[in-house]
Amino acid sequence: MIKSSTRATGANDRIVRTPRSGLRLFDWIDHRSDSFTAYLYLAPTFLLLLLLIAVPMVYALFLSLVKVGFVQGSIHYTFAGLDNYIQLFKDPHFTKVMTKTVVFTVAKVILTLLFSFGVASIIYFGAWGSALFKRLFLLPWALSYVVNGLMWKWMFNGDYGIINEILVRLGWIDTYKAWLAEPNSAMGVVLLADIWKSMPYVALLLLAAMQSTMKDLCEAARTDGAGTLGVFYHVIVPGIRPVILVCLVVETMWTLRIFDLIWVLTQGGPQYGTMVLNVFAYEQAFRNFNIGYASAISYFITLLTAVFTLVYLRFMGKEN
Repeated sequence: MIKSSTRATGANDRIVRTPRSGLRLFDWIDHRSDSFTAYLYLAPTFLLLLLLIAVPMVYALFLSLVKVGFVQGSIHYTFAGLDNYIQLFKDPHFTKVMTKTVVFTVAKVILTLLFSFGVASIIYFGAWGSALFKRLFLLPWALSYVVNGLMWKWMFNGDYGIINEILVRLGWIDTYKAWLAEPNSAMGVVLLADIWKSMPYVALLLLAAMQSTMKDLCEAARTDGAGTLGVFYHVIVPGIRPVILVCLVVETMWTLRIFDLIWVLTQGGPQYGTMVLNVFAYEQAFRNFNIGYASAISYFITLLTAVFTLVYLRFMGKEN
């Protein structure tokens, strides 16, 4: 609204309209270019992202280049250069943890993609049980990682877990087994729990992409004699390749930063059997108080994520 004020000018009185001072800023903005105005309105969001993402990343980089000491309630920084990064490759535990992380990431991403394709295909082609899948397949994704971890921890409990009871009744095992007390079986439980949690999201993306493919192409392929597998492999998969790339990148990032699920299930044990880089970084930072080394591990995780992403982009680029 514009506030009006009047003043007399003799016989020819007239109204002089003066805008309120609060509107001058908006008038100035409106006269700028559209791009300038857009950036100006987005500035608060950019500032928030800067404070919440960029500043912590810069601070973590600083921590990775120093030795952090705690003396009489105060923090002391001693410049160490690349010593923390050099220590990564001298630490025998780090090499084992890195190898385990890469193997776990590759296995989890591939298996999640395969199972998600199965679920999405069941719903897309209307196979038996598709109606049930439509109603239930998002349930695991809705649960938090902590709840998911506790559920699987109780199910695989060595004393009263339902998995042991089922396997004993089926005759597959003779006695109850402590699944989370052995390194190999514990990693298998973590892998199963993480796949179960992540699969609905990937299946939803794949299903949406499959439903957006041209129906005419699928019908033409069937007319030419292609079966269900032929239509899926030669028509649907090439059409949803960009979505597959997105799923690969997102799943890789999520898997490399996994922490809460493993912490609830095993805390990285037993005997480093489920120790991955994120849990290892937490252990170094908050149990050993080696903040600089933990920050270097965190930046190595970022580098590893970038390497996986570049490999995916290169591979998918060649395919396209």
